[in-house]
Amino acid sequence: MSRFKIIAGALAAVTVAAAVVGCSDDSSESSNAGPVYFGVSGPKTGPSAEYGRLWQQGFDLALEEINAAGGINGRKVELKWEDSQSDPKQTVPIATKFVEDKSIIAELGDFSSPASIAASPIYNRGKLVQYGFTNSSVDFTKGGEYSWSPSITLDVFQERNAEWVKKKAKKVSVVYLESDWGKQAFNFFQKSAKEKGVEIVYSSPILADSTDVKPILIKGREANPDAFVHLGYGPDGALVVKQLRDVGFTGQFFGGQNTPQFIDLAGKAADGDIVNGIFSPADPDPKVQAFVTRFRQKFNVDPGDFNVYAYDALNVVVAAAKKGGATREGVLNGLKTEKQFSGLGLGIFAFDQEIRRPKGVKPRELILKDGKFVPTGNH
Repeated sequence: MSRFKIIAGALAAVTVAAAVVGCSDDSSESSNAGPVYFGVSGPKTGPSAEYGRLWQQGFDLALEEINAAGGINGRKVELKWEDSQSDPKQTVPIATKFVEDKSIIAELGDFSSPASIAASPIYNRGKLVQYGFTNSSVDFTKGGEYSWSPSITLDVFQERNAEWVKKKAKKVSVVYLESDWGKQAFNFFQKSAKEKGVEIVYSSPILADSTDVKPILIKGREANPDAFVHLGYGPDGALVVKQLRDVGFTGQFFGGQNTPQFIDLAGKAADGDIVNGIFSPADPDPKVQAFVTRFRQKFNVDPGDFNVYAYDALNVVVAAAKKGGATREGVLNGLKTEKQFSGLGLGIFAFDQEIRRPKGVKPRELILKDGKFVPTGNH
């Protein structure tokens, strides 16, 4: 065989090998060198759009920091966001879209528990982690092994709520949202209040889109309570406390949420309001203060609970992907095996593998003073 034929044959073999390797590398690069995507199902428009806005701020700061630190093994982290309006009718098709998009390795959201629960079967069948980071319903993680949440559950929230109410009142009137979440919250509060010796002298559901709840509040006032308890969200909480003051009730109010929207809408009527929370920018912890400084520099406002929920959530799923691998099964394995997740709202925690919730975490009691929610010092 001539030297030319040997060289030509070798070159041909190298060319074929290169072509094979090239095909393999192209596939490898698409899965191992491009961005790592997480899907977000949450409200950008509609009645709950404020929460989506707060999430976006938390996500933006987290993304900036995560990617500046090298992302996930050198790969940039990005989000694919779908506007659900926190509507169960919309979260289901979004879940199908995310499951079919193989670039998405985990999903974050949705805002309300009913919206998330409606989509849980799809995520679990599709083996895509559903990280419902604001879903406090005790039923959410019952959806399957791919449904996880760092949120403190309603039973724990309401047990603590009743404990704090007990310090201020023996008799209370209660209003709660006319929804599955609201009814569940009321049932847990009612149970804990009874155990702690707090009498509910009046209770009534209210509609989330109500504009006038004065007739209900007047009945609650006439029951002569020491305090009023509201179980719901920020906008309806602001409506309740303003109209409560309008009908002449001057006692302690427990309700609303630690959000700028609630504080702005409620105004002076909510001074002294006490809520369940996970975060306060007044917390002296150096880690918290460093975060507050970065957040203020970026957005010119103080962060609140829902900014922190989103910021922590993205950091946790990224940590899970680093632990288990930047794949769908990798995120699941990371959540199962990592023993020290870190969050501004919850501190250092691990998940209870039976219920896929953090172990042993409790809410903080916050009081509204001078337009800001600050810790009361009670734990």
